[in-house]
Amino acid sequence: MSTSELTYPPQFQGHSVKLLQGETADNLGLAGWKITDSSLVLGHGRDCFDQASERLFSWQAHEHAGVSVRDLGENRVELVIGPTRSRCFILQRVHGEDEALMVYGTLPGHVERGEEAFHIQMAPDGTVTGRCVAFSRHAWIWARIGAPAARLVQLYITRRYLKGMAPAI
Repeated sequence: MSTSELTYPPQFQGHSVKLLQGETADNLGLAGWKITDSSLVLGHGRDCFDQASERLFSWQAHEHAGVSVRDLGENRVELVIGPTRSRCFILQRVHGEDEALMVYGTLPGHVERGEEAFHIQMAPDGTVTGRCVAFSRHAWIWARIGAPAARLVQLYITRRYLKGMAPAI
């Protein structure tokens, strides 16, 4: 498997991380792409950060959003939402002392085209924040026809990903 199978232009690979770091969509050449950027305070302290990171990397955040994840090997996963099956390639996984990051890009057959970054960060004061940043375009004809509804579903799932990162109380 190589990144040449991604369903978006190769020059955009890594742009979700650049958006996360503060670059603008216009500066990155993403005019016409839908940008999603949502964040949520997950809690406070080392235990919260560790649990949130575990929930991200073990796919519990996705499962909380109603997305089943199947490991296909070679950094490929299949996301199942209702009747849809969308494949992704995991481009990056980082688990540092105060931040965790996972980035995946879409493969053929995915409902969308684009890339999404999931970021968890613990600030010096101990505040733990989860953030999802993505650029996308609808790939399936039905998603394009029902674009407003498809976008609402996309935003709903993003919020559920974030809530799913939060440790169980």
